[in-house]
Amino acid sequence: MTDWRDRIPAQLKGLVSAWREPAAWDGVTEAGGVSMLASVMAVVALDELVIHCWDLAVATGQQSNFAAADLAVLIEFLRDTPPEGAPGLFGPVVPVPADASVLHRILGRTGRDPGWIA
Repeated sequence: MTDWRDRIPAQLKGLVSAWREPAAWDGVTEAGGVSMLASVMAVVALDELVIHCWDLAVATGQQSNFAAADLAVLIEFLRDTPPEGAPGLFGPVVPVPADASVLHRILGRTGRDPGWIA
């Protein structure tokens, strides 16, 4: 598909717009064939955006910046990630120093090496 430069920003705007609606946070919702509480699905969406934004930024030699509040939500969400990772979602946890940045701890818990460069 050659329209990705237009399609992706439009889809991201739609995602943001949808989650700004208070009703979006209530009940159960479904994405990709998985149903869960809408409030949990919102955090899953945040995780997807932050992690894959970082992946893309590193792979293309760019910087990524994330809001501290968003990272605080994700570190809590990922706190119980088992050492073997979350099969189908994340690879095995990559150890990072205890005093690593919140972003680096999040990356490690999602099976990414924070020191990776393309």
